[in-house]
Amino acid sequence: MPGEIDRISELFKDKTVFISGGSGFLGRVLIEKLLRVTEVKILYLLVRQKKNKTPQDRLIDMFNHLFFSTLKIERPDSIKKCIIIQGNLLEANLGIAESDRLLLQNETDYIFHSAATTRFDETLKYSVEVNTVGTKYMLDLAKKCRNLKLFVHISTAFAFPKEKILYEKCYDPPANPHEIIDAIRSKENPLTVDMEQEILADCPNTYTFSKALAEGLVKDHMGQLPAVIMRPSVVIPTHKEPIPGFFTTLQSPMGIFVGAGKGVIRSVYIDSRASANLIPADSTINGIMVCAWDYLTNKQQQVFNISIPHEDIKINWEEIIEIGKEVINTKVPFNGIIWYPNGILTKSKWWHNFHVFLFQIIPALFIDLLLICLRYEPVLLRVNRRLIKGQELFEYYTTKEWTFDMTYFMNLRPKMNEIEKSIYQVQADNVNITNYLQDCLLYARRNIFNETDDMIPAAKRNMKIFCMLDRIVKIAFFVVLSYYIFTFLI
Repeated sequence: MPGEIDRISELFKDKTVFISGGSGFLGRVLIEKLLRVTEVKILYLLVRQKKNKTPQDRLIDMFNHLFFSTLKIERPDSIKKCIIIQGNLLEANLGIAESDRLLLQNETDYIFHSAATTRFDETLKYSVEVNTVGTKYMLDLAKKCRNLKLFVHISTAFAFPKEKILYEKCYDPPANPHEIIDAIRSKENPLTVDMEQEILADCPNTYTFSKALAEGLVKDHMGQLPAVIMRPSVVIPTHKEPIPGFFTTLQSPMGIFVGAGKGVIRSVYIDSRASANLIPADSTINGIMVCAWDYLTNKQQQVFNISIPHEDIKINWEEIIEIGKEVINTKVPFNGIIWYPNGILTKSKWWHNFHVFLFQIIPALFIDLLLICLRYEPVLLRVNRRLIKGQELFEYYTTKEWTFDMTYFMNLRPKMNEIEKSIYQVQADNVNITNYLQDCLLYARRNIFNETDDMIPAAKRNMKIFCMLDRIVKIAFFVVLSYYIFTFLI
């Protein structure tokens, strides 16, 4: 509409932003969005040295990725706005040099704290050090920032898994964060496995426990700081911006589609009728920026649940996986598949284990033995162990259902003008699931497995052959099984 402006981008004009977790999945999407649609002055990025790579090397590698290609075309000089602050969440006071701390304290307007370990199988000590103590250090820094307008803590909608309906409000953490920090750092009584389990109690894993503790710390500071908590649900590949289908790890729902598409995963332990509480990464960042704008405008709501509202799309795991199967089998098949992509979805643990043993472990053992005979390194059993472990870690979430109340977030959408709605899309009523999954799988083909598009026709031909072989094997299996049952009964 004539006369309308982007009020959200105006918040960041000539402002300085400090971001932790910028090299992570959500962090990259946030950086790209801020540089592309706002006139932000400086982005200070907390980056640690990793695997013999300096923070500067890591930043160069990140910006060389396809993900930032649109930004380089539209705003080629914007990357110069990114300045590294070398540090580490595991070090006291974030391991930031005193000169850099003074710089941040004097210049920072906004802080986005997205750094975290998202692994479910980390030790309690490590998860608390990164997710909880790291948040404490970020809050300590925020309290000394003279011009701070907002501290954004990116949490998770699964921080309080016992809440079947998660409301947009603060909850009491499962334990006192300060007492847990003292416990994990105690030299007199070092943590044992039994002590860790006692502390976790009925919390499913160290990730949700440490994130809930971190929320407790932010809650305690809300009277001293302009702080908000953002709780995204399961974050999945980007929908549109800046490129469709972008993701960084297979330890996510995309791992199921890719593993099944390669013919390796033959069974998924899941409540297939449960709602899939998912949200694309670009929609997540859009939601975070909209919520930040609302808080700075109204100073009212401080906790926001961010997911795809059921009013836009209500889809369960079975429906989305069936669509994924159709896309893999007919539109975007993978090259180098082990078997025809198929399998079962079940909430029965023993039936799942039976299928895994019969259709994953035994074939993997057979192929590995064949590889050994041909003097190649065996790989499939190792791959299966990783896949099984990964699925076990997600079982708590794939076999249960939660409802995330988004009343306040939903009421924000009508307050946006048409320009803001086009730049910060937070509605999913026009999303085509088939096209979305096709984009995700194309990204996986091209960028994870380096399979070029000219290889797709061959992949489709191979898929037809494997489909025929799959049917033959199934028929033979049931014929043999029926024979032995009939023989036994006689």
